[in-house]
Amino acid sequence: MTNKIVSVSYSDLLSDKDLTNTIKQAYGQNGLGIILITDYPNLGDKKNKLLTLSQIFANLPEKTKEKYVHAESNFSFGWSHGKEKMKGGVPDIAKGSYYANPIYDSITDDDKLKKEYPGTYGNNIWPKDILPEFEFAFKELGQIQLNIGLSVCNHLDKYLQKISDNIHKENTFYNMIKKSKTYKGRLLHYFPREKKYNCQQDGLCGWHLDHGSITVLPSPLFLDLNGNKIKKPDECGLYIKSRNGNVVKVDIPENCFGVQLGEMFQLLSGGHLRATPHCVRSCINSKITREQFAMFLDCFPDQPLILPDFSLPYKNVVNTPFLPEGVPTLESRLKDVKVYRDFVNNTINAYYNS
Repeated sequence: MTNKIVSVSYSDLLSDKDLTNTIKQAYGQNGLGIILITDYPNLGDKKNKLLTLSQIFANLPEKTKEKYVHAESNFSFGWSHGKEKMKGGVPDIAKGSYYANPIYDSITDDDKLKKEYPGTYGNNIWPKDILPEFEFAFKELGQIQLNIGLSVCNHLDKYLQKISDNIHKENTFYNMIKKSKTYKGRLLHYFPREKKYNCQQDGLCGWHLDHGSITVLPSPLFLDLNGNKIKKPDECGLYIKSRNGNVVKVDIPENCFGVQLGEMFQLLSGGHLRATPHCVRSCINSKITREQFAMFLDCFPDQPLILPDFSLPYKNVVNTPFLPEGVPTLESRLKDVKVYRDFVNNTINAYYNS
């Protein structure tokens, strides 16, 4: 078992190279559940454009931001701040989020589905009047990150096909994500803070596992209160709880992406691919903000949640060693669930309404 972050170049990701050993090291039983995609060309301007807008939106008057809050979807579209609950039901006020689907503004006209599953089937909300450039920047970076995620799916399929003696078929995960429309981008603004929290133990740091298939992240942007880019502070950033209980700091360099595995691919791979708990520690500085954009790639809303024939035992599949206190277990959120959209509902309720 190693705490080393696995990386692969963007050119190798797009090639026909055999990356099965790399996939195993990153996402297998002893992996950290993340891989770094390095050397993506000409990323900086596109990324910084959107992440700068993240701080600008977060600094708007509260009355203005309230126009873009969508409580009906459990805050899964538009602006959200202090709605998500962490350890002990304490609201997570460390960050504000703006949610939208970067690829499709609307994925259905079925009002019944929208009412029953608002977090999945809702429509995008854009601040067109106050930040007209916001929508384009959000969609531009989201499309790039979707393409990165699909390329990773291609190599996940090859790995699972190999270890399952061809039970897992070629392009299974790739097509599952490619044909899905329920993508979600989350633009994150981490507010300045002065108090230091213990990310080894404290739920206020926001320990969680991503419930979808995979999550794609660029390097974050750190800004002073005037919106000027600054050097990344030492202690803040992404932390992962490894499968041996260690807390590992993850730095995503410029022109790179981090691709994290989510709980759905853990389940649908029969536990051969693993998600890991992670959190983000805000900067312990009252004059610095952190900006980030996470692209969540989901399977079909009606995807049956069935273990494959080559699965590990169920208890092994749903178990997360050293799960931080206060994080709802995967097994508890799978109770009475048959398809993915019901699991999404259970997960949203567990984090927001517990």
